[in-house]
Amino acid sequence: MKKLILFSLIILSNFTYGQNFPSTSVELLLGKDLKVREKAESIQKYGYRDFYISDLLKVKYDAGQSDANTRYESLVGRVFRLIEYKQYTDKTGAKKFVLKVENPETGVLYYDYDPRFEEEFEFVAIGGLKYPDGFFDTFVKSFRDKFKNEKSYSTPQGCDKITFLKTINHPSVFNPSKTKSTIFMQVSEIASDIKLNSQGMTILLENDLRIDIPREKLRVETNSTTEGFVYTAFLELRPEHIKMLSENKMTDYRLYLYDKEIVCGNTLKEYLKSIVKAGEKPVVKPVEKPKEEVEVVNPKDPKNKNGAKGKNAKDVKGKSANGKDSKGKDTKKKK
Repeated sequence: MKKLILFSLIILSNFTYGQNFPSTSVELLLGKDLKVREKAESIQKYGYRDFYISDLLKVKYDAGQSDANTRYESLVGRVFRLIEYKQYTDKTGAKKFVLKVENPETGVLYYDYDPRFEEEFEFVAIGGLKYPDGFFDTFVKSFRDKFKNEKSYSTPQGCDKITFLKTINHPSVFNPSKTKSTIFMQVSEIASDIKLNSQGMTILLENDLRIDIPREKLRVETNSTTEGFVYTAFLELRPEHIKMLSENKMTDYRLYLYDKEIVCGNTLKEYLKSIVKAGEKPVVKPVEKPKEEVEVVNPKDPKNKNGAKGKNAKDVKGKSANGKDSKGKDTKKKK
């Protein structure tokens, strides 16, 4: 329970980033075709919120009323190209971006982009984004408990409400055992009703794989931000879990009776790979010294005069095989 409380505090300051989500690295979108996302039928009536006709971000594109969002039919499925972008700070102090995008039918539009929330990002980068090496590693946060001689690492929380945590316990006077690392996965879901003593967790992955933990106990708390209750599972991952989750994308999960489709499956897979590496010392292979070549002389070889090999039939010290040096002097010791 203590680790769960610590974990909940750690992840509050982290943001989330997705497979088509560039975070603050907006330059990753340059040269990409950006397709406007489709929405579930139940929320299509709300349209799109962040498309404007100028970089002043005052008037929304094709809105029925001055305070209405852009109509869903006006943009769904359209492909845009990013022309340029600029960063600005909104009234709350949040760092955001204005993306200037263009489509042959709509012309130039301006998208109000918040790099903190993937679920609000209205584009899909066709072909995906090419992330630089170590891109996901940069989002892993580290914390140290000097009293326990323990270091913790966590990935961002947000999209799909799934976060990974890793703790590394180092040897100390009070804990002389070997260094131990443990990886946990926290999964949360919001429901309208409460069921105490609830349990059961299932994760579905691509390739018809699944992880079933029917006796996993869930923590239930009142939702502090909106109505309803938050169900949370805090699972210690076994080696077989880590292998499965790092090689296959998660698609859905169920907590007790509540299901959710996973949006950020590819990103979560990369986050897990990063958390596995976090805090581990790189394995350095020893440099092998080149072996010295030793010339083997066959005394029976007719090509070797006096049983030696080489132009002057000399050994490594400049002595010849018959006991004389290059000047013909006798190098053998006299008895």
